[in-house]
Amino acid sequence: MTSTAIGDLPPDAYHDAPWARLLPWLAPYTPATARELTDLTPSPDWWITESPAVTTMTAEHDTLCRHLARLFVVRHPAAAFGASFPTVPRRLPVSTLTASSRVATAFQRLQVQTVTDLEPVTVRDLYDIRGTGQGTVEDAVAALISAAIVRPGELGEADDLGDHSEQPHRTLEAQLSPAHRQLIEDLAQLASWRRIRRQEDEPLVKVVIEEGAPEEIQEVALRLNSLTSADINSANGGSDPVLEFTALMSELDERQLRILRERFLGRPPRKLAELASDFSVTRERVRQIENRLKSLLAGRFHFGTSIGNLLASLRTEIQPIAALDRLTTLHPDLARDVPGANAPLWLVLDRLDDYFEVTDGWAAAPDVTAAREQTRILLEDFATEHGVVDLAAVAAATSMPNAELVAWLNWCGYALHNGQILTRTRSLSDHAAGLLAATGEPLHIDELQTQMGRDNSIRSLANQLADDERFVRTDRASWGLASWQLEEYTSIRQQIGLELAAAGGEIEIGRLIDSITSRFDVSPSSVQAYAGNGDYEIVQGTVRRRESPAAPRKAPAATRRLFRFDNDCWKFRITVTRDHLRGSGFPVPSGVANLVACAPGDVVELESDLGTQTVRWTGLQPSSGTIKRFLDRLGVREGQNVFLEFGPYGRFDVSVQHPINPEDHPLEQAAALTGCAEGVGNPEDAQLALALAVDLPADVKPRQILSTYRQRGDDDIAGLLEQVWTRPPSQRTAQAPGQLAGSIMAGEAPDLRETSDEPDPDRSSDEYDTVDADDVSEGMLDSASTEQDEEQVTSDKGWVPVPTGYRSVGWIRPHEAEAAVLAYQLHSDVPVQEDDRISGWARYVDENSVDASKFRANVMLARTRSQGEKSVCWIREHEAFSIIQAASEERSVAVLGPDDAPTGLVQHFPPDGETAERYRSPTRLLRRTT
Repeated sequence: MTSTAIGDLPPDAYHDAPWARLLPWLAPYTPATARELTDLTPSPDWWITESPAVTTMTAEHDTLCRHLARLFVVRHPAAAFGASFPTVPRRLPVSTLTASSRVATAFQRLQVQTVTDLEPVTVRDLYDIRGTGQGTVEDAVAALISAAIVRPGELGEADDLGDHSEQPHRTLEAQLSPAHRQLIEDLAQLASWRRIRRQEDEPLVKVVIEEGAPEEIQEVALRLNSLTSADINSANGGSDPVLEFTALMSELDERQLRILRERFLGRPPRKLAELASDFSVTRERVRQIENRLKSLLAGRFHFGTSIGNLLASLRTEIQPIAALDRLTTLHPDLARDVPGANAPLWLVLDRLDDYFEVTDGWAAAPDVTAAREQTRILLEDFATEHGVVDLAAVAAATSMPNAELVAWLNWCGYALHNGQILTRTRSLSDHAAGLLAATGEPLHIDELQTQMGRDNSIRSLANQLADDERFVRTDRASWGLASWQLEEYTSIRQQIGLELAAAGGEIEIGRLIDSITSRFDVSPSSVQAYAGNGDYEIVQGTVRRRESPAAPRKAPAATRRLFRFDNDCWKFRITVTRDHLRGSGFPVPSGVANLVACAPGDVVELESDLGTQTVRWTGLQPSSGTIKRFLDRLGVREGQNVFLEFGPYGRFDVSVQHPINPEDHPLEQAAALTGCAEGVGNPEDAQLALALAVDLPADVKPRQILSTYRQRGDDDIAGLLEQVWTRPPSQRTAQAPGQLAGSIMAGEAPDLRETSDEPDPDRSSDEYDTVDADDVSEGMLDSASTEQDEEQVTSDKGWVPVPTGYRSVGWIRPHEAEAAVLAYQLHSDVPVQEDDRISGWARYVDENSVDASKFRANVMLARTRSQGEKSVCWIREHEAFSIIQAASEERSVAVLGPDDAPTGLVQHFPPDGETAERYRSPTRLLRRTT
């Protein structure tokens, strides 16, 4: 730049010729094409209408030269200096153009002595000089502009106007070469920057000297390397940024202050229309005042001022993000309130500088959206094939402290696990792949679900993993990545097939269980369940392939909630759960599989208006594919009942159950539950529809219809039928146990609901002081002999008292409890194996089903009878575990709930004792009544 005295020249020291004659490259510009010049003086087109002699009366010399230099450098990089500055004397030594040591060094390296030598030089040529940056180039051009607008001979006179007190210092500087002067200037500026960055103790330079250099040279390097900013005096002493800003505010008029406070610093900023109304001006006028105010702020607080230095430091820290707390710790002035502005200094700088923006405690460049995108790009560069990024690698690539980096990643929505960043978590499978890759070993599906923390069922997660080739099942319920090349666990069924093939077609059940459970995390009861089901059978303790296909578990007509209508069409009623709405598959009874000719191991595809619908039997229990598309079309909500419709020729559809009118006749309500509400206009039609729905003849007696629905387990329908076809409750309660037993043996349907486990868990134990009808019927039907003394069953001698404070749930056999535990683990039905036959089932229902909510359990134990299945009770998982514990330890144990609170008792009786033989079980489950 020119010497400091240039700004004090009188008007007659400047050329009175138009600007365009002195600087020809200004001629094409208008206020529309050179907006950066319009606000420098009151006249927006001063370079067109004025001369330097007039313009310098209202604008500072240095400010004009600096802005014109920036315009020339940016827009005329290839213009030769000779033609661009024609009025500068050609014999003028370049040393008189500027007092900047940086420009002097650049001219020295360019080997120019006078302005004549500069005629062919361009801005690009200056940039090519070693060590020359934009600031040096702008200084050189500003010096030429200064010389062009001042009359010849005034430059020397201006030098004489300087402070003569500094002459000895200048004489000393004159003895130094330009490079020496530049070195001193650069060290002083570097020291100032270290102080701004609060790095006073860090060395200014680092000098590396070869080994074996003379000791004197090594000492020079040591002195240079130990030089810090504290060793160099500050040129400005450090001003107060808050006072600096308030000083500017004192120069503003009232209107500018209001725009500054309410528009520029407002939280939220006031609208232009509101301020225009207050000032009685147009919105455009308010915008003009705001723009001039911004230009004033930006021009005033350049680097070298206290606020400009603070902004420069903030820009260095925000690369591209920094926590506001860390910035205020580094620069405490940021947290100070600015008097008159009603805002802290950090907000003032946020609005002052377009480089960064503060949002939700984060300072981002230029804003959090762009910073988040830069973060995403950075993480992609480090990500593995599963989208996993090592946190330590990212921390090393950024300047953010580790804790701040973690907080920012969490703010951006990234999940972190085991020191790894998971960048792909949008889908279930991507999230699972990333979590497994971050863990480095297979995970149980329950652990995987917990770590993911997503609102989905375990079943839907398992389905996603099974359909994705990136995953392999490494155990019964554990999953890993296929890229790990671990031994894949297929299924217990296939493992049994491999064992049979290796053993020659037959293997002892004990040997089979030991072989599979020693290699995989499966229970013995699971192996036994699969070994006696589907393609395999157990004969006299030996497992072999079944010679003929296994019979279906249950016929369609005997399947609960499955009803026939319109000849060969069937409807299966389900209650819609959250899993259905999410698109998960779900289990269906074997009667449904039998209906569509789906045998164990098969997959059947049905046709529908919405594409193929699958029913598969690849596990212990058949299952249906998703019906979400049907539910979406019908607009079904969670908790509604729908019918799965199976038509002839493999057709499938879904329909909504019509609402039941409680004012209708009970038979009509029952018919509606079967999906036959349409066309039923009276009780007689309803009775006929109810009979046909369970494949009974049209002329069947009501007693047989009721008995069929009760045996199927359709308690809701049977309850409605009982209201019509049985005696009033007052007569039914007077019936003696012996009479009940007689009714059962006679084939009549007793007026009794499932007594093993009522919906109300707090029922009094007084109701169990005598043997109930279920115990009587169970004893009659399960007895090895065809006759049993009724008096012996109901006598006081045979009755086992229930302790006070408990009620009896039932005599649950240990192997039934094992099946119940397995059903909870597999989320599917599990057969109860007794010797070589299936003696019952542990029936699993979904967590969101009506039955699960009603009985507070997900598994119902049922025993196989000649007439069908007989419900024993609904059992909870911790109760089943307690029964197994009591049987293995041969003692009574307390039942503890999930919160370790006592909820019941399992009584244990000697297996060879009279009580255990009488009830065919050594364990009885009791629940607390208080």
